[in-house]
Amino acid sequence: MNDLSNILIAGLLIILGACSQAPYKTRLLYSNTFDSEQSLEDWQMEGPGLASVENGQLLLKSKYADATIDYLQQHQKKEDGGTAYYDFVESLVAYDSSEKVEAYKMDDQFVGGHLVFWNNTQTPDNYILEFDFQSKSPYALHMIMFSHLGLNGESVFSNELKPRNGLAAQYTKSDMMGYRISYYAPNRHTTHLRKSPEKQLLIKGEDLSLKDLEAVHHMRLIKVNNKVIWEIDGQQAFEYLEKDEDKVLGGGYFAIRLMVPAIGLYDNVRLWEIL
Repeated sequence: MNDLSNILIAGLLIILGACSQAPYKTRLLYSNTFDSEQSLEDWQMEGPGLASVENGQLLLKSKYADATIDYLQQHQKKEDGGTAYYDFVESLVAYDSSEKVEAYKMDDQFVGGHLVFWNNTQTPDNYILEFDFQSKSPYALHMIMFSHLGLNGESVFSNELKPRNGLAAQYTKSDMMGYRISYYAPNRHTTHLRKSPEKQLLIKGEDLSLKDLEAVHHMRLIKVNNKVIWEIDGQQAFEYLEKDEDKVLGGGYFAIRLMVPAIGLYDNVRLWEIL
């Protein structure tokens, strides 16, 4: 697209945002329609993930996803984000000359292969994050991480934080705090809001992305004051209200997280500040 087209689209998004975000007054902070490889410059990968632009969409997957999906299908395993496939993924890493198995172990257990794809835009305390999502794998799990910072308020990109390569405990039981929502869990049927550190489960809701496993779904997160609202295709999956003001998280960074057998297409990522 040329500069004039980008300006017109940005203006249209602001106008549409003023209408679609009611009852909130909003200001567009970030928008990405993944029209070129340059769209990926706003993001940073952690873990053995692959990110590419395919037909104007962001394609995300672990580099071990395809082989793991074949393995699960051959063994008729229909697990949902479990660990039964870890032995197989460990064997893949062992044969990968660019990787080291020990880097993906916690307490001597292999738990690697997952990815976290951070956006470099810091959110304000109150915001709306929305995007389109389509699963390209029958297996779980997809997550959106948001309001993430270091325990002392550091940027997630700060060198003061411990190194990370996609292992769950690095985000949930280490030196980071934040919220995350998991969805597209065919065997679980629920979407979960958790808070780190310590993986606190705050609320569950119906996983509306499972109504059509192959469709494009519009995901919308509203984080305002002490409230988190999660919508899928215009329907509310849950609304969580934090009653303890000292436990409310503010702004931070957001990321997309995928487990090894999950593959996803993402598009039309938009971040709005709630004024």
